[in-house]
Amino acid sequence: MAGETSGTLDVGGRRIRVTNLEKVLYPDAGTTKAEVIAYYQAIAPRMLPHVAGRPATRKRWPDGVGTDAEPGEAFFNKGLDERSTPPWVATAVLHHDEGEKDYPLIDDTETLLWLAQLAALEIHVPQWRVDDGGAAQNPDRLVLDLDPGGGATMAQCVELAHLVREVLEGAGMRCLPVTSGSKGIHLYAPLDGSLTSADASDLARQLAKSLEGIRPDLVVSDMKKSLREGKVLLDWSQNNGSKTTIAPYSLRGRSRPTVAAPRRWEELTSGLEQLEFTEVVQRAAEQEDPLTELFPAADRLFTYRSMRDADNTPEPVPAGRPAGNAGNAFVIQRHQARRLHYDFRLEHDGVLVSWALPKGPPTDPGKNHLAVQTEDHPLEYASFEGDIPKGEYGGGHVDIWDAGTFELEKWRDGKEVIATLTGKPDGGLGGEPSKFALIHTGMGGEAKNWLIHLMDR
Repeated sequence: MAGETSGTLDVGGRRIRVTNLEKVLYPDAGTTKAEVIAYYQAIAPRMLPHVAGRPATRKRWPDGVGTDAEPGEAFFNKGLDERSTPPWVATAVLHHDEGEKDYPLIDDTETLLWLAQLAALEIHVPQWRVDDGGAAQNPDRLVLDLDPGGGATMAQCVELAHLVREVLEGAGMRCLPVTSGSKGIHLYAPLDGSLTSADASDLARQLAKSLEGIRPDLVVSDMKKSLREGKVLLDWSQNNGSKTTIAPYSLRGRSRPTVAAPRRWEELTSGLEQLEFTEVVQRAAEQEDPLTELFPAADRLFTYRSMRDADNTPEPVPAGRPAGNAGNAFVIQRHQARRLHYDFRLEHDGVLVSWALPKGPPTDPGKNHLAVQTEDHPLEYASFEGDIPKGEYGGGHVDIWDAGTFELEKWRDGKEVIATLTGKPDGGLGGEPSKFALIHTGMGGEAKNWLIHLMDR
């Protein structure tokens, strides 16, 4: 495209018309639209895993970013214009107060380049993805934005980043850094999908408040500018389900073509600087993505492992991710912990999806029981019986009340499960097929609260 003003890109079997290639979008660096499109084409293999399936908000600078003295005009694009959107662009419908809007899903290189042609320099995405039906899923990552206030430095952001890492890793959570391409640092932590956006936002808020209490000289959790002078805002709010964050590998609309660049922890020193797009392309050619842990298939046992010490509990604690195989085993375990309860577990996607039943499985169709969803358990747990040591998570005696197989009638993630269980002849269900419905209610404002209903026996 060098030296040309327009042309056509053939990508993935699609033809994308590109225009005004000689236009300078970053005057201070002399970076042209052609170079922006070339960057996104080069970085697409790295960027796509972080944006695929996430409704994208775009920030556009059709006439360039301008300079610090005279910034260019920019505007956010949320919904799509049907008349100008290619029919091959995947979309998701999001609901707003003013109505429904179609958002692009950047699932392929051609969509990314089409947006680059529109001078969408910045790509912002939520911490959650949509499923194949377009429904929003629970977040698969936690993000913390370390934003220096007036008079604060990048060195302070680095100090706080290491402090956050220490706290999160002490709680069994991995923490991965990204220089934001603007002033600060973003920290990402993989989630296994068991937390809602509200749960994740609350977790991040509590962390920010806690660190503010420990280091009031360094950390502030309130966005009021009057409180931020000389400190670093630990912004937890971007975990809200309606908020977005600049995507890893996205360009920024700053005076220089900087990038939200994934980094290695050993790079986070007092001399840390933001990276420009040419440096990011070179790094991608020389090293693996530092954020690799964020986009492999979700590790549904992440939370389970983080809550247990394999050296101190007889429970199975597999090191690897679940294989995701299909099966139909169930187990109901009687668990004498601080209070007696029953653990109701159904095999699904390579794990045992689990609920705690304080009053046990219902025996009367006219009386529903509370079911509190807990972390997914490994398949090996279906045969576990024994004593979890006092002081360990779930400490107490566990035995199998019943176990067997089930026939699935309905499984709507996070909403409803209907299955007919057939256990052992001498099991707690009496050897007769028993049909249960689990229905998510969120009673009392608790997202983990369900009801379990005996439909038929």
